[in-house]
Amino acid sequence: MSDVLADTSVWMRRGSDDVAVQLAEALESDRVVMTTVIELELLRAARSADALGGLAREYGILRRIPLSTAIEARAVEVLGKLAWRGYHRGPSPVDLMAAAAAEDAGAELWHCDRHFELIADVTGQPMRRLGA
Repeated sequence: MSDVLADTSVWMRRGSDDVAVQLAEALESDRVVMTTVIELELLRAARSADALGGLAREYGILRRIPLSTAIEARAVEVLGKLAWRGYHRGPSPVDLMAAAAAEDAGAELWHCDRHFELIADVTGQPMRRLGA
């Protein structure tokens, strides 16, 4: 089984039974990886400095996909390809960077966000939509 990069949309829906079960199974089997852009987006949602610290410790134990200039360039390239289809205003910069990081690492990207389906149409990379 491949590694999994869970998008912010997955982490924020882990209260949903279906999403929670799948994410918990991937975490228990040490398949979940993290990248800085997703971590920052998640930490931004913390309600206090203490909560942020706790979340940072939680995410800090995950294996990392380091960002590189190649990943940055791929995100820009994919945005350009989306523009030719008229979809460049859909996926956020975080979505594009996360997808490029997952693609670079050979990880499956899990999401609950239709914008990733637009990205997958361009890249052909493995992605899975969780939840309804």
